[in-house]
Amino acid sequence: MQWEVSVTLSTNQPVIGSKIFITETKLVNSYHTIGCPPPPPHSFVYTWYRQNIPCSVHRNKLATVQCTSCVKLNASIEKSYHCSSKCFSDAWKKHKRYHRRAAQDVSRNSTDNQQDVKKLRSSGSWPNLIEGSVLDENAIMVEEDNIWIKVGSSNFYIPTLSDCDFRLRLHSAAVDPSLGTRLSQDNIVVTDPVIKPSHPPRKMIRLRNTLNWNLKAQSSNDVVFSVLTYNILADSLSTNALGYCPNWALAWEYRQENLLDEIIKYDADILCLQEVQCDHFENFFEPELKKLGYSVMYKQRTGYGLFLGESEKSTNHGCATFYHSKLFKEIMKYELEFDKEASSVVDALEPKIKFKGSHRLTSKDNVALVVVLESLQNGSNRDAFQSRICVANIHTHWSKGHEDVTLFQVVHLVNGLEKIVQSQQIPLIICGDFNSRPRSDPHNFVVKGRANCISEKANDPLGIFQYLKLHHSLSLDSAYSSFLHSDGVEEQRRKMNSQTSEPAFTNFTDKFFDTLDYIFYTGFRKPHTVLMKEHLQFVLSNYKKQDNSLIVESLLELVDLKSIGNIGIPSPTWPSDHIALMASFRLRPPSHWRPSPPPFPLNPWHLAALRQHWLLL
Repeated sequence: MQWEVSVTLSTNQPVIGSKIFITETKLVNSYHTIGCPPPPPHSFVYTWYRQNIPCSVHRNKLATVQCTSCVKLNASIEKSYHCSSKCFSDAWKKHKRYHRRAAQDVSRNSTDNQQDVKKLRSSGSWPNLIEGSVLDENAIMVEEDNIWIKVGSSNFYIPTLSDCDFRLRLHSAAVDPSLGTRLSQDNIVVTDPVIKPSHPPRKMIRLRNTLNWNLKAQSSNDVVFSVLTYNILADSLSTNALGYCPNWALAWEYRQENLLDEIIKYDADILCLQEVQCDHFENFFEPELKKLGYSVMYKQRTGYGLFLGESEKSTNHGCATFYHSKLFKEIMKYELEFDKEASSVVDALEPKIKFKGSHRLTSKDNVALVVVLESLQNGSNRDAFQSRICVANIHTHWSKGHEDVTLFQVVHLVNGLEKIVQSQQIPLIICGDFNSRPRSDPHNFVVKGRANCISEKANDPLGIFQYLKLHHSLSLDSAYSSFLHSDGVEEQRRKMNSQTSEPAFTNFTDKFFDTLDYIFYTGFRKPHTVLMKEHLQFVLSNYKKQDNSLIVESLLELVDLKSIGNIGIPSPTWPSDHIALMASFRLRPPSHWRPSPPPFPLNPWHLAALRQHWLLL
């Protein structure tokens, strides 16, 4: 024929549950001659096939039934296939032994899949034969030594459990839209074998011997909500430098679906995402999460000092905050641009180092997004303001030798938040990628209330430490440190760093392994005289006494190297180089009515900048 079809797939690596789709289909001249006429009116037809194997019992027959329980239990794939429902039924007595052995392996090797095993086992018996997926025996294509089963006929396909470990084959052809006659031969694309989906869902771990187990401390007016923080790795930053990750797994078309699926499964009430590209926010995350009832806000990095064209502006990333509109409403929002916030410090520097200071501080275009939310749970207008929280989402600067810049950004954020919290008497949660390891100066400043920095040429080349307010009065604590104060979470404690009271890692590449992401909240700062074993009583007694107090109820389970792989992330099953953190909080509203709070400060960071400027003079 004169015409042939050219097809491009979104990925050549199909994954169970992730849509694989056609990104481009063209009808071109087969002879590729110059000056050839344009193609005639046409439409395209598509047919998807899955590679198949012989029956595990009758090797001379085609398998048309698969036992999906085998797939769920990671049992032998070859033994999961049968040529008919009768074959499956006849072999059932012997076949279910594979299930028991596979379940025993799961029980020995991991506790994570116990719920799945229990679902598959019912009073000692195994699932009925409805667990077998029956294939259409009339939709079979045999070509040479390969057997293919028809599984779809649209411009996309979503692989299922039945497709695991098998290749997909797409046939595409052009047809005359009015006559239905073919204008081209089939274009055939064969994919790699279908792989299993992303990592198993991480579970929320309820903390014991905390408020959950002290019913007297609970109140029907308490507000319970969850907060998630996640650096999703901007596509513009996922370069080939991550050589341990296949290119197809780095492709945004692949990662975006995994990221969205993962975020949806967490079902957090408040989402704080970092490294969200502008185009991906507008074209993907905003519309998709709005469908699920989230309200959205976004702050893009400014690109200060960069000559950005329209395409570069759209791929510049920033912070995005989402919250369930049925649970909260926005009261106040602040946006921080740290390049502008640093100008008062730069202005006061000695003339001979102003240029260097400007390049060092005001060329770092990191941002933060701060929002005050009001709970809609108790529905009382009279004391609604009593159930407000302030949530900050930050992504700080990082580059080796610029720790002073990171410290400035963290200090400046917290100093402004302190003014909001003090004026409104509301609790605070700070989430994000701080690009700071545990026990670094920024981390110490947040959780200890001060940073005892020694100004030296190496860590403070501009000499700005002496002018920063390196202390605050907020009782901030890391949510994940609660694992160290709870019973029954020994497995999670093993994934913590007991020296720093933080997770062992939240960022893992072939060059880096440590914690950079945190969820800080205003808890109860424990006096040094309070022993670790007395921590629980201290927290509970203060929770009962203090209005507007927060306590951690549960935390998203941590991961270890065994579950995440020993090479680095992202990977085919982990879509970012960071892992998500999530905490569920209980908020105790005030016990008595109080008059409305004073107006919010229009720009608390402007006041902080003025103070810095005054100190520098």
